[in-house]
Amino acid sequence: MHLVGRSNDDFVGSAPMKRMRRVCHRVAKGLHNAALLFLVLLIVTLATHPGRVALKSAALLVEVFPGAPVYPLRLVTRSPVRLEVSYKVGDSTTTADVYRPAGNGPYGAFVFYIGIGPETRNPNVVRLSEALARAGVVVMVPVSPELSQFRVVPEEKEGVIAAFEYLSAKEYVDPDRVGIMGVSAGGSLVALGAADHRIAEDVRLIELFGSYYDAGSVVEAITVRSIYVDGRYIAWTPDDVPIETFRDMILPTLPEADRSRLAPLFAGNVLQIPPDLSAEGRSVAELLTNRDPARAPALLAGLPPETQRRLTEVSPSTEIDQLRTELFLLHDVDDAIIPYSESRAFYHAADQTRDRHLTEVQMFRHVEPTGVENPLVLVREGAKLYAHLFQILLRLT
Repeated sequence: MHLVGRSNDDFVGSAPMKRMRRVCHRVAKGLHNAALLFLVLLIVTLATHPGRVALKSAALLVEVFPGAPVYPLRLVTRSPVRLEVSYKVGDSTTTADVYRPAGNGPYGAFVFYIGIGPETRNPNVVRLSEALARAGVVVMVPVSPELSQFRVVPEEKEGVIAAFEYLSAKEYVDPDRVGIMGVSAGGSLVALGAADHRIAEDVRLIELFGSYYDAGSVVEAITVRSIYVDGRYIAWTPDDVPIETFRDMILPTLPEADRSRLAPLFAGNVLQIPPDLSAEGRSVAELLTNRDPARAPALLAGLPPETQRRLTEVSPSTEIDQLRTELFLLHDVDDAIIPYSESRAFYHAADQTRDRHLTEVQMFRHVEPTGVENPLVLVREGAKLYAHLFQILLRLT
C-alpha cells in the first residue's frame, strides 16, 4: 500500500520527529554539561587537600569492613611496606609492626595500640593498618607483653611514650603529624601516655575507640548491670571479657584466702556473700553483690586502698587535666565490653584539650566490625564514621 502525495521527507520533518530531535539534543547537551561539571569537580577535588582527603576517607571507610566487593584504595595505590622493628621500653626491648606507604615521605603517622590479647596480627588490625598506609599514614602497631597476656597495668604508658618517640624520630615521618590510636583498654592506656609531660605537647591527636574513662565506673556498671545516660539509669549486660579482666585486676590486691571465695561473685550469678572473709574481702564482696546504683559510689570508696590504687592508676580520669592534644572518641552504643557512657564521660571532662570530638555509632561489636543489614541504618551510621575518618585524615595527611 502506498501513500499518495506524501514523501519520506515529510515524515522525517513531521512535528513528532522534530520534537524528538529537540529532546535528544537537550539530553545530549545535558549529559555533556554534566560530564564537564563532573570533570571540573574532580579536578578541583584532586587539586585541594580537603578534596583529596574526602576521596581517601571514602575509600578508607570501605576498608574498615571485611568482605567488601571492592576495595578502591587497593586499585589506585601501591602496596605498603611492612617492617618488623624493635625498640627500647625502659630496660626492656619490645617489637612492633610498622606499615609504611610506598614512598619516601615524610608522612603523618599513627601509633596503633590494640586492646587486650595477642591481636597485633588480627586480620582487622592488619587490614586497617595497610589501608591507612595506602592513604598516606605510617602505622606502628606495638606488641605489648602485658596487654597480650590480658593484663591492664599502669606501666603500659611507658610503652606508649617509647613507641611515640621511636616513630616520631624516623626520617620518613613528619614529627608534627604524629598521633596515637588506641582501642578498648589500649585506648585508655594511650590517654595516660599522651598526658605525660614528656610528649603531651607533641602528640598531634589521639583516637580512642571503645575505651573507658574511669576503671571504677566500669566496675560499678558491671556490678549494678546498668549505666547512667541522659539523666537516668538504663540496663546494661556486660560481656565476660570485662568481668574477667577486672577480676584478674582486683583479686591479686586481696589476701590469698579471699580470692577463691570471691571469684564466683564476679560472674554476677552468686549474690550471697561468702563467710569467713577478711575485712578487705568483705568490702569487695559487698560491691560485687550490689545491684543498687545509689549504693555503688560509697561501696567503691570503701574498697581496700590497694584495690582503689590499682583502679586509679589505669584510669585516664586521674590524668585528664594534663591531656593537651586533640581528642577523638569513637564508641558503639551497643558495646557490651566497655559501655558507651565512658566515652561520654571522657568527652565532657576533656574541656582543656585543643579540641574534642565524639562519634557514636551502631556498627561494631565493641571494636570488631559487624554487618549492618538495614540499608538506611548502614547509610546513616556509615556517614557518621566517614565524617570521623575524614577529620583524622585531614590532620595527618
